[in-house]
Amino acid sequence: MKIAFCLFEYSSYSGLSLDFRRILQECLKRGHDAHVFVSEWQGERPKDVTFTLLEPHAISLKFSNHAKNEQFHNKLQVELKKGGFDVVVGFNKMPGLDVYYGADSCYVGRTVPQYPAVYKLSRRYKRRYSFEEAVFGLKSKTLILSLSERQKSEYQEHYFTPNARFHLLPPTLDASFSPISDRAGERENLRLELDLPMQDLLLMFIGSGFATKGLDRAILALASLPVDLQKRTSLIVVGDDDEKQYRNQAEKLSVSKQVRFLGGRSREDIPKLLAAGDLMLHPAYGENTGTVLLEAIAAGLPVLATDACGYASHIKAAAAGTVLDSPFEQNALNTQLATMLTSPEHANWSTNGQRYGKDPALYQMPTNAVDAIEHLQGDSESSSWRGSKNQDIRNVYLREDLSEFDFDELMEIGKSEPGGRHKVDLERDKLAVEGRRTVSFSHKGRRYYLKIHDGVGWKEIGKNLTSLRLPVLGAENEWKGVHHLRRQTLLQNLGLDTLEIAGYGTRERHLAKVLNDPAKRQSLIVTDEIPKAKSLEDLCKEWGWERNGPKTAQEIRFKRWLIEQLAQTGRILHNSGANHRDFYLSHFLLHQIERTWEPSPENSRIFLIDLHRMRIHKPQLRAWIKAAIHGMLKRQRPRAPQSKTPSRWKMRDVSGLHYSSRNLGLTRRDLIRFMAAYENTSRRQVLKSLKNNSRFWRKVQKRALNLHKLEQRRARNMRKTERNALTTARTQH
Repeated sequence: MKIAFCLFEYSSYSGLSLDFRRILQECLKRGHDAHVFVSEWQGERPKDVTFTLLEPHAISLKFSNHAKNEQFHNKLQVELKKGGFDVVVGFNKMPGLDVYYGADSCYVGRTVPQYPAVYKLSRRYKRRYSFEEAVFGLKSKTLILSLSERQKSEYQEHYFTPNARFHLLPPTLDASFSPISDRAGERENLRLELDLPMQDLLLMFIGSGFATKGLDRAILALASLPVDLQKRTSLIVVGDDDEKQYRNQAEKLSVSKQVRFLGGRSREDIPKLLAAGDLMLHPAYGENTGTVLLEAIAAGLPVLATDACGYASHIKAAAAGTVLDSPFEQNALNTQLATMLTSPEHANWSTNGQRYGKDPALYQMPTNAVDAIEHLQGDSESSSWRGSKNQDIRNVYLREDLSEFDFDELMEIGKSEPGGRHKVDLERDKLAVEGRRTVSFSHKGRRYYLKIHDGVGWKEIGKNLTSLRLPVLGAENEWKGVHHLRRQTLLQNLGLDTLEIAGYGTRERHLAKVLNDPAKRQSLIVTDEIPKAKSLEDLCKEWGWERNGPKTAQEIRFKRWLIEQLAQTGRILHNSGANHRDFYLSHFLLHQIERTWEPSPENSRIFLIDLHRMRIHKPQLRAWIKAAIHGMLKRQRPRAPQSKTPSRWKMRDVSGLHYSSRNLGLTRRDLIRFMAAYENTSRRQVLKSLKNNSRFWRKVQKRALNLHKLEQRRARNMRKTERNALTTARTQH
């Protein structure tokens, strides 16, 4: 097979370049004819490979990466037409690829939100968006070698890419990577090389791209250590990048002697450096994978990283360090660094990591990737949305099992009466109130939930706006909410899930054929039905907890697990910059994997549903201004502030959950357990905050009480209305 490998730039210090090299070597091993197209190559070239260097023809283009990449792509198309290649494999996003190795993060999902809306008018945005859409758009046929489920979810949220076009790869550890057995010898050698005392602690920071990987955070954490600990701790920085800004930062913080820059090192030196260190520090702002984390784990080096790294979940799985949850807080990093440097668990972290690194599945990425390339024709045949003559239908996604339908057919199923060919069951009828209707239907032996939004009307929009509420205009909130929640649960290894999306679509209506009419927008979302699942509210009533509470030891254990699970869900949801807006027990479904008489955490799975009102918050204006001022003062490019859920929305979600569980016999100890899990702290700290009259929890209690009073008032009014109607009927009779 004649294969063309396309890469913008090759650097021996880049993780992407290393993965490219591994896949290339595997192809050569299998006897394929490989041809490499690149605009810049640094380092030794492999043998048995034909190279074509496509350099930009203007010096000015070197100051504009998107223009340079576009020029590379234009020259590449000319060369590909001459070559007669069977498969074109790209390691950067560009049109015309048969296979794309998905190492880059979603440009639309992560980069664009950092800029104002006017940024979309720029040439830079249009070029980069067109390149990304050419790979992930519905019209594309490119097979995507995805590195994680999180990455797949993010691209599907914005481009509605079918599942069949994704091929999930295992973690990417090099088969030649071998941990150093003589760690004591390497520790001594490196300290002699750097002229450091043998008892000094070494923090390892490895990787090019210091700004992305959070070197500024690492230096701040080093400077925050207690004086006695700081004097015997050094930060070893390994990577090929501009050091000036970070040297100045270290000087201002008076830790310049503790920060050592070793520059770029060969791949052969990395195992030695990992063996010589005491802790891997990787507080990245965002990283798709982070192969160096896997290498550190396998080498027995404990890791302290942020959850923004794609491979951060392996740290938890291996029990080889600590992962800092989002949103990032510098104080949390400072505290955790000091704790880990003096922790007696250091030996256990090292042993656990070495044991985890022996798993053969960690070294199979190149083999798996080349297998997918060789079977491209069979794997790339994907069912897609059946085209419609109606140009108003857009933003469409259909899973393979629903590929026989189109938008209009699903809308008809959603509006049909119970029964019929698809065995429709009416779950909830809100069509007359909110333009929303939920049904369940059957297709080829599988059951689905179908929720249609048939236009809320201007009356409903006006009513919501006058009451200072955002109207729900369609299924878009639920589509984005499901993907957002799924990424967070995958990241946190939380025992919580949400419904699996099988289909989504939107039809726009226009005012005078020019402007979109939000009041008449039609949309739908299809999810898998969860068999034999009930809401927590109904189950608690069935178990009798509403009157008597749990009695047996098994029930008490299960109740405590539920409390901690719901609290963790709220904490992770709010820390990620989102809120549910309907956070009640009735919107949690419990599914027992095996039907048993007594509930147990090991046998249970919780689903969070009804995300149509979910809101994902963007950074506030003052946060943007603060970030801009900070960047100007530091003479560096300002970083986008993190999304945070406002306190008032956190309070509304938590108070709604508290209100819905008011009749479950919760004790004071249960409430403290919930608070501790929600704040990710100890119960002792919660008690201290309660003694200080915590404002947040007082507001939660007050709002929950008001909701309860409102419910009682509505019940009294309803009973009064029924009595009046009965009296009127008797009088007339």
